[in-house]
Amino acid sequence: MGMPYLSTYNELSVDGRLGGFPGDPADFYQRAFRWPTDAILMGSVTALNFGPGESPHEQSIVLRPPAVQAPPAGFERLLTGERPLLLVPDSTGRVRNWRHTQAQPWYRSIVALIAESTPEEYVDYLGRRGTAWLRVGRDRVDLDAALVRVGAEFGVHRIRTDAGAGLNTALLRSGLVDEIIVLVRPALSTDAGARRLFELETVPERYRSLRLVESEAAGDGSVLLRYRASAG
Repeated sequence: MGMPYLSTYNELSVDGRLGGFPGDPADFYQRAFRWPTDAILMGSVTALNFGPGESPHEQSIVLRPPAVQAPPAGFERLLTGERPLLLVPDSTGRVRNWRHTQAQPWYRSIVALIAESTPEEYVDYLGRRGTAWLRVGRDRVDLDAALVRVGAEFGVHRIRTDAGAGLNTALLRSGLVDEIIVLVRPALSTDAGARRLFELETVPERYRSLRLVESEAAGDGSVLLRYRASAG
């Protein structure tokens, strides 16, 4: 199996920022289910939002797996098919709230992507949480090699991101993004420090001309745009 097909998906202000405007998480995530997805690739910063970190004592012991939360009202119909795999690159071992992630109803299982430099105590911690991991890369996770392995070992054909500027930029810089999907809200960002969707020094050749394959305007003024990159 080759490289999985990868789409980035983000909610933006009109001026292209990821924060500093009134978003609509329920609308954003409900829309996300329209595209068939075998796995969600989530940045470690995003994964930290699932809940507070565990104490050092909690991290040192094996705990009973948490009960899976019920989906919010109105989202039940989105869980009728097979749920996607959750992939989280975490070279430094910063995600220490795995129990909160495991309690989410959206994923069938979790795989942490780590590097040779990842501390062994973090690998031991993943074991105590029953979280699978793939070690791919030396100093940092080699995203290219990691996605190939995920495709081969877990049967993943299509991946959608749930990530911010850091992971988005790393994926684009490596030429791994096949589609860029944005939900543009009718507002300007009020946060001058909010990050942009991608923060590249140079734009890889395959992204210099994108093809619009879907557009949809909503009654609230939001616009969904889906662009396909040229072949890699």
